[in-house]
Amino acid sequence: MTRRWPTSLLAVALATPPAGVPQPIEIKELGPRSVPTDILRCERTLSYKGKTLPCDSPIAADGEGLRMLLKDDPASIRALDRYQAGRRSLNRTAYTGMLGALVMIFGPRFTSLPTTRNLVISSGLALTLGSFAYGKVRLQANERHLNRAIDTFNQTHPDAPILLNREP
Repeated sequence: MTRRWPTSLLAVALATPPAGVPQPIEIKELGPRSVPTDILRCERTLSYKGKTLPCDSPIAADGEGLRMLLKDDPASIRALDRYQAGRRSLNRTAYTGMLGALVMIFGPRFTSLPTTRNLVISSGLALTLGSFAYGKVRLQANERHLNRAIDTFNQTHPDAPILLNREP
C-alpha cells in the first residue's frame, strides 16, 4: 500500500527547496554599461592646429605627446626633459612615504618601552606626512616646467600655439 500525502503538504514541499541547497540567482538587466575602451588612457590632451592630440603616453602623465611638436625648439625640449626628470624623481618620495608607514606599523613590534614605541610611531608618521607634503609641493612645482615648455614654444611659434587641456 502506498501512502498518499495530502495535496497541500505536497505542494508546500515542492514549492520550497531543501535547506542548504543553493538557489538560482535572478539576474536583472540594468541597461547598457559604460566599459572603458582603454584603461590606461590619460586625460590630458592638447590642441594644435585644430587637432586634439594626447599629451601623455599611455603609461604615465609624462608629457611625451608634446615631444614631437617641440622637436624644433631646444629650449622647450629642455623644459620638457626637466619635467620628465622631475616626475621620475618623485618615485623616491613615494618610497620614503612607504618606508615611514612601515616604520609606523611594524616598528613598535621591536621595542618594549612605551616611550620608544611612541617615538617610533611618531617618527614613522612624520616621515610619511612629510614625504606626502613634499611630494605635493614638488609635483605642483614640476608642472611649471611643462607650462614653461608650452609657453616657450608658443612664444617662438605664435601662428600655431599649443593649448593644453587639463580636463579630468
